[in-house]
Amino acid sequence: MWTPGRDSTGLVNEVSWETVPKGRWIEVAGTPITDLDAAVKAALPGYRDLGSQGISGVINAYSGIALDAPNARWWAFGGGHADSSNNGLYRFDMSKMRWSIEQLPDNSANWAGVTWGNTYSTYPPASAYAAANPTSDVYSDEFFDPDRPAASTGNPTARHTYNGLVYNADLQEVAFGVRRMWRYSLTTRKWTRHTPFNTPGAKYDGVTGYGGAAGWTFWDEVKKQYLFGPTENYSYSRWWSFDTDDQAWKWETVTPAVWFFAQVVRVDRKLMSFPAPDASHDTFPPRMLSYDMDTGVWGRLDLTSTLVLSRCYNEYFEGQVLAYVPPLKKYIAAFRYDGDGDGSYEYRTFIIDPEALTLKEAPEYEAGGFGGWHDLIKNRFFYLATHNALVLVRRGEENLRVFRLP
Repeated sequence: MWTPGRDSTGLVNEVSWETVPKGRWIEVAGTPITDLDAAVKAALPGYRDLGSQGISGVINAYSGIALDAPNARWWAFGGGHADSSNNGLYRFDMSKMRWSIEQLPDNSANWAGVTWGNTYSTYPPASAYAAANPTSDVYSDEFFDPDRPAASTGNPTARHTYNGLVYNADLQEVAFGVRRMWRYSLTTRKWTRHTPFNTPGAKYDGVTGYGGAAGWTFWDEVKKQYLFGPTENYSYSRWWSFDTDDQAWKWETVTPAVWFFAQVVRVDRKLMSFPAPDASHDTFPPRMLSYDMDTGVWGRLDLTSTLVLSRCYNEYFEGQVLAYVPPLKKYIAAFRYDGDGDGSYEYRTFIIDPEALTLKEAPEYEAGGFGGWHDLIKNRFFYLATHNALVLVRRGEENLRVFRLP
């Protein structure tokens, strides 16, 4: 455990950071997102989270973060379904080692009389209006309410963001493409929604990938467009893009069928991923998948390893993660594997060398950071050059974990 030392402005001082040991995971004291719960309730009289997890669900409920690596900060927006009705946007700054409120959630006190179903990702009055007015651009994933003006904020409902939350440095906004596309301006502090292909009332289709959940969002600063990969369900699914200059929608490439809940990292102009090794879905022997953002072509890197097929986990699991470490020119991956042969399938860490095309166990990155296994981490594992450290945002009620590289 490391307790950050701060200067009079609240910034972590360099002397304190230098006391953090290298070569192992440490916890940063006072960094759970749950510490913001009191501040949210103080700012919104009458507010309560209707979900089962409360504000921790913003992180834990199948959600990732939007990373601004050059400035060592990130945003969280999540919750959804039965886990959390909190649709606030929250920021973590490594310079302060603290969470803060970017935008408060909608106040549940304004929803009096609304009969919710089994999900807080769909606002019932908006659903009813969309059904009665199928040609309108109102959809169930927003707070639209003709009968409750205070509730009709136009903000997006809470939802699982999976790996689909992204920071856009060019436009200074946070965006995601889960269900519809939503963009939050960090300058105007307002949300803007876009209905994919401008077709109100269209439904999600796992074959085409239209408006899907459980996917990825990336910003292409060359083409000035958002790129969305909507599904993670072992099926072939089309990606789609949105051009911020001409507001045009376009179908893109088709995702390889072996893609399943694997974290995607961007390295220069390529998107790289490592599907968990699994015989039942044809991802063994292990391999990496690549997507060229310029050509739209998928590639594959077959890897040699000492993995034993019978020890690879072949059941449903949404926790395999991947980070690229430029100083090492290697990737660090974590996924469930029975390394001891005792049937426990711990969360194991590995090094991937993209030049030598090898996958090797790297237990030095495991203890204290992963240990055992943890589901639903999504894209909350990454490298920060500003601190020469790996970062793991494991759970909302837990401290941040950092690993300073030697």
